[in-house]
Amino acid sequence: MKQTAIIIVNWNGWKDTKECLESFDMPLTDAHFFIVDNASTDDSLSHLEAYFMTKAISYCICTDRTLAVACDLSQKITLIANRHNQGFAGANNLVLKFLLPRQDFSRAWMLNNDTIVTGDSLRELHKAMDTYERTAFCGSVILDYNQPELIQCCGVNHYAYLGISKLYLKNKKWNSVKNVIALEQARQHYQNGASLLVDLSSLREIGLMDEMFFLYSEEADWQLRAAKFRFENRLAWKSIIYHKGSMSTAGKKHLFFFNYNRSAILLTRKNFSRLAALTATLSLCIITAVRARLNIKSLAAGIRGIVTGWRTRIVKP
Repeated sequence: MKQTAIIIVNWNGWKDTKECLESFDMPLTDAHFFIVDNASTDDSLSHLEAYFMTKAISYCICTDRTLAVACDLSQKITLIANRHNQGFAGANNLVLKFLLPRQDFSRAWMLNNDTIVTGDSLRELHKAMDTYERTAFCGSVILDYNQPELIQCCGVNHYAYLGISKLYLKNKKWNSVKNVIALEQARQHYQNGASLLVDLSSLREIGLMDEMFFLYSEEADWQLRAAKFRFENRLAWKSIIYHKGSMSTAGKKHLFFFNYNRSAILLTRKNFSRLAALTATLSLCIITAVRARLNIKSLAAGIRGIVTGWRTRIVKP
């Protein structure tokens, strides 16, 4: 039986990563965890190792350079210590590159470290992917960690001329969604990267995530590219996870504005027309000014993100 790789990226968030792991029904016999630490400065590696030892969870540790030779898949967890912060795309790509030549893994579940899973989360993702041909990506219904009755996301729609993405059914009550089967049939532009099951064989055509996107929009660009190869994304409506959300920029709004705007401009420039990129620039300036609420630091960071997005050289595959 082929295994599923569960990829969790940690950056200064070992407590969240620990809580995420505790939500799994251990041991998973057909899955292997890859926890990628993105050069944390909060002693995450030591805390996670102490947790594994306390729980008697077998693990091996390696670096981004030694993954290929030091990874021991007979252990339950591979802990990877990145020498520098590679961002969301770079950290996940590191593991995906390792997996692609192998025959013992068929799929990878990319999971945010600030999520909580249920017993059926992964099983239902597999079922949805098995149901439809040419499905490269399956996403979960993402509910709010603090208000579990509220939906964070059931897929995402992107509005190129505005430069923004909208989370489908955000802040709706999950028990008020009348026809959940129709929800699965509803087609969104892409699935949210907080919980994303990826078919590894599809990546041999699609390629990996573009590491130009350091934070935000990388999964959008990936799935838009996949559509050009006639691969689809699907929502697995029976797969439920609970997500805290925006933990990497919590308390640092200026980082959110910079990275979101930079990635939004790059996404539009790479995948849509120049006219869309120009109107998105104007739209993002207005949206940033409104959302920053006269916070000069956030406003300046947002404008800097837009400028950086224009200055960054785009290399299309």
